[in-house]
Amino acid sequence: MSRPSGNDSSSGRESVHRAPRWRSGRPVRDGGKRTLGRITEITSGSPEETYRLGIQIGRNLPIPGVLLLRGPLGSGKTTLTKGVAVGLGLKDGSQVISPSYTLVNIYAGRCPIYHVDLYRLSGGRDIRSIGLDDFMGIEGVTIIEWSERLNRVPVPATEVDLENAGERTRKLKIRLRGVQKRRSENCGT
Repeated sequence: MSRPSGNDSSSGRESVHRAPRWRSGRPVRDGGKRTLGRITEITSGSPEETYRLGIQIGRNLPIPGVLLLRGPLGSGKTTLTKGVAVGLGLKDGSQVISPSYTLVNIYAGRCPIYHVDLYRLSGGRDIRSIGLDDFMGIEGVTIIEWSERLNRVPVPATEVDLENAGERTRKLKIRLRGVQKRRSENCGT
């Protein structure tokens, strides 16, 4: 899924472009009792790499599906979402803008893409008022920025935690929760 970055001294190979660095997933346990999923850790060195990673994620998301994004302001949630939307068939990623004020933007890829921003909402009542339960995990793909504000985490879902690790560098932790269904034939790639 990714190419080696820079000069690989062990093989003498050099890559053409720098791709995000992947660290193998490891099981995550809840209180040592059950496995919640595997975490894949990735370092992105630029917004362009974060965008390309989003394309890869979008191509592999189950449909219907839920993508939960967490991270501070400026950590790359919307940049990642632009790539995910392109991976889901949106022709122009620049159409994707943060729905901070509209709360939900809907894009037409191969399936409906619901882009939700919970930053300005507080509490379950506010979140219920946007009708999230009417579409989340039912049709298309729902991408939720500031998903830590949800009262309950939907399962199955793909979670991505983004962390600032320098001016342009981001660390991403990706975890699959629950059994991920196969892509719908009429919405998949």
